[in-house]
Amino acid sequence: MESLKFAKRVECLAPTSIRKMMGIARRLLQEGKTVYELNIGQPDIPCISVFPETVFSKAKEGHIVYSPYQGETYLRETFARYLNNHFDQRGVGHLVIEKENVVVTVGASQALTNTFLAIIDPGDEVLCIEPFFPPYAGFLAIAGGVLKAIPTHAEEGFVLPAEDEIERMITPRTRAILLNSPCNPSGRIFTKEEVTRLARIAVNHELYIVGDEVYREMILGDREPFSLIQVDLEPELMEKYKNSLIVIDSASKSFSLCGARIGFVVAKAPVIEKIGMVVAHTVASVSDLMQYGVASAYERILTDSEFVQNLRRIYRERLDAVMEAIEDFLPGVVAPRPEGAFYIMIQFPDLEDVNDYALFLLERFNLGGETVATTPAASFYLTPGRGRNEIRLALVAPPDKMRRSIYIMSEALKAFKVYLCLQRKASLR
Repeated sequence: MESLKFAKRVECLAPTSIRKMMGIARRLLQEGKTVYELNIGQPDIPCISVFPETVFSKAKEGHIVYSPYQGETYLRETFARYLNNHFDQRGVGHLVIEKENVVVTVGASQALTNTFLAIIDPGDEVLCIEPFFPPYAGFLAIAGGVLKAIPTHAEEGFVLPAEDEIERMITPRTRAILLNSPCNPSGRIFTKEEVTRLARIAVNHELYIVGDEVYREMILGDREPFSLIQVDLEPELMEKYKNSLIVIDSASKSFSLCGARIGFVVAKAPVIEKIGMVVAHTVASVSDLMQYGVASAYERILTDSEFVQNLRRIYRERLDAVMEAIEDFLPGVVAPRPEGAFYIMIQFPDLEDVNDYALFLLERFNLGGETVATTPAASFYLTPGRGRNEIRLALVAPPDKMRRSIYIMSEALKAFKVYLCLQRKASLR
């Protein structure tokens, strides 16, 4: 193998910290230990019931076929109706979405990867709000692109920097701005002013603006996200804006259907055509069986929002339990209350490297045979040194177990500090 080389696009790919912690947690579970797996955004709530019912009924027909590369017409139509209804119900202005504006993908991951393949040449840059979902860098690297950070800070509530600061980051190689709201990992819902600011910058600099809105339904407070589909610029800018707009969505989190792998790209028809060509030449088509089931899920919430409302209630109860437990057991940490998604970022000001603490917590410490898997946050940042004292927790356990997890973390933190002191003393001998 020494004489054989790999393509440059894969040399920079590596497992994220999310996946590394997941591997350790699964090993410990196999050894019979109790691990609260708060390291990965895998919902523990059963999926919307109409999905398995519909898939089972369809599968019984025994005719599973190739789909059109753009996706099944019935799903594209249903998803477009869902988006329009989502905004119409709230009485807010928005761009009207038709089936021609939608292409179906293998989850949001392929939606983003194929989008980058369609709009990015090797060496091109994409600006992304930091902290961000780590696989973004890998999705972009496959297209030969480079991710650049727009920094935000926990101490400031993850608000966006001023317009001139963002504009200074734009270079001749910049091709797009990527916005994730509600944001994984920070939980921030960016305001109408912030979203409009980014849209205006994109138009003024002739950039694409790509919105990852997969957590659209995951609201932890009273404020709804302001979507890129709602942006309303001056008439002379709107046509340019429509041409630059690309929105990513997915059924994974809204319906607890991560394994169904159904995502969407929403854009003007010429953009959809190009991204559809990438789908056609990579996966050929998406599972018709899964599309059939996901269409039934969107049809259900068009007439009955109970599943989504219940989902929001469950995650809010979990967040309440976590915030109370942090106040009780982890005084001194910085933990802005998230507004959306189902994660919380916790900053430990007195730790130099939270990765050591996270590994100690998971592998060396247990309380009554129980421990917690977390995600060290350094991989959510590009800026050197950022995130070294932060972790991300996913709200994927009931309130009592979330509270128990925070307590275990607090006891582990005490033990970790003692462990560090002993290590330092040993090194001085």
